[in-house]
Amino acid sequence: MRPSIAIIGVTTLALASGCFHSTELAATWSEPNPQPLHFQKTVTVFVTKDEALRRSVEEKLASNFVNGIPSYRIMPTIQQDDREAILDRLRGTGFDGAVVMRVVDVTTQTNYVPGSYWYSTPYTFGGYWRNAWAYPYDPGYYTQDQVVSVETQIYSLAADKLVYAARSETTNPASAGKLTDSIIRHLKADMKKKGLMMAMNLLTGAAAIAVE
Repeated sequence: MRPSIAIIGVTTLALASGCFHSTELAATWSEPNPQPLHFQKTVTVFVTKDEALRRSVEEKLASNFVNGIPSYRIMPTIQQDDREAILDRLRGTGFDGAVVMRVVDVTTQTNYVPGSYWYSTPYTFGGYWRNAWAYPYDPGYYTQDQVVSVETQIYSLAADKLVYAARSETTNPASAGKLTDSIIRHLKADMKKKGLMMAMNLLTGAAAIAVE
């Protein structure tokens, strides 16, 4: 399944199954003793072939980072430029930070929910009758959860180095927008814990998230 399509396509399965929605950070990284970041101009990037999805997610990321600007506004069409050309282009227009997000995997997990069966020691007919009707056979059933793994990396363009990275896993996201909101919320909490939040200063608007 193509990742860009999967973010949207997963919605139908999640709503049909009535499964819960959740996000967790499966892995995070930052330099030892990290210092608060002070990006003056941050480019936000969502890697996908779906242009509409790219613009939507990049706008959301930009709105949650101080001085964030979606990459599609300065690079409407992504060219296969070499690393130095892209870095020089961004630096030349004043960018000193970058937030890059992309879907790295979409998996389906099948879970079995066991039913119940009550067995009564057959002392009396009355006792068995009562308990048999109180605990009728409840068959087990299968559910399917879809897990979307997203990688987020933050770079200092001035130093050309990675300063923060995280891989999130979201179960049954309701939509691409709620998926992004949920990830941002968890990134915010983790970056604050690591001492990086002062400079990134993620907006509190991301707290109004349906995905917990």
